[in-house]
Amino acid sequence: MTYGLNLQSQKSVKCLPIILGLICSLSGGYISNAQAQNPAAENSATISAEEHFRRGSITRAIQIWSSDIRNGKEMLRSLYNRSQAYIVLKQYEAALQDLNQLIKLQGVNTPTQVYIIRGIALSEIGRLDEAIADFNQAEKLEPSYLVYSNRGLAYQRSQKYQMALSDLLKSVQLSPTPIAKLNLANVRIQLGQFAEVLTEMNQILEKEKTFFPAYLVRSIANFNLGKYEAAIQDSLFTLKILPDQPEAYYYAGLSFAKLNRKEDAAQNLVRAADLYLRQNQANNYRQVLEKMSELNLQ
Repeated sequence: MTYGLNLQSQKSVKCLPIILGLICSLSGGYISNAQAQNPAAENSATISAEEHFRRGSITRAIQIWSSDIRNGKEMLRSLYNRSQAYIVLKQYEAALQDLNQLIKLQGVNTPTQVYIIRGIALSEIGRLDEAIADFNQAEKLEPSYLVYSNRGLAYQRSQKYQMALSDLLKSVQLSPTPIAKLNLANVRIQLGQFAEVLTEMNQILEKEKTFFPAYLVRSIANFNLGKYEAAIQDSLFTLKILPDQPEAYYYAGLSFAKLNRKEDAAQNLVRAADLYLRQNQANNYRQVLEKMSELNLQ
């Protein structure tokens, strides 16, 4: 049996950071020679929007792209790049407006990456069926790791776990990165495939011992396989690196409870509850309290 706190904290390692690489690597005709400007230039008036974006001056980048759009200058590139900047700022509706305009302007010539990015924006505001439709369109144009990874995550959020598993397996085949394998492991956890998760996390950590999210995922697998000491070890190691990770406290607490170490269990579960409350995760907060009552922990 799995105790079902989803790894919501892992959202940050999903495909959005990879997609943002499109601003340089996949935007094709959208990128202009402005990107070739000297990145060391100190006069902000001479720095391109793309360079501002890379330096973290996202609002400044948006201002430049907005000016270009108003002036009809490099419209497609500016809309495309501004949409990604809005996604970074979690301004998903604004991103959708830019992406919808791009698709309207380009029609049947719309590149696959535009559909991928619109699918991501739609996913983030819960319009999952529309997001999946965009990923389907992107797949028709050009199947890729980004299509399968993002559609797999949308299927996962739709609780269509077998379809998510199929897509995320394809994403790992195309790009066997630790992040891709972590996303696959997340779905395997929800399907109860803990032995597979343990094997895959061990393989990751043999090669990349500093890929810290894998320790938390492995702790969940170990817990559900009855390997409570190993689960505690991985959870506590996670907390050395990520001290505000409530799931690590949660699974450490459950593992201590299984070993009848009730004081340690209670301390860890209370800490998990406090962190969930601080992070505005009310459902998980209540779930921890219910679990403590079930285990008769004070």
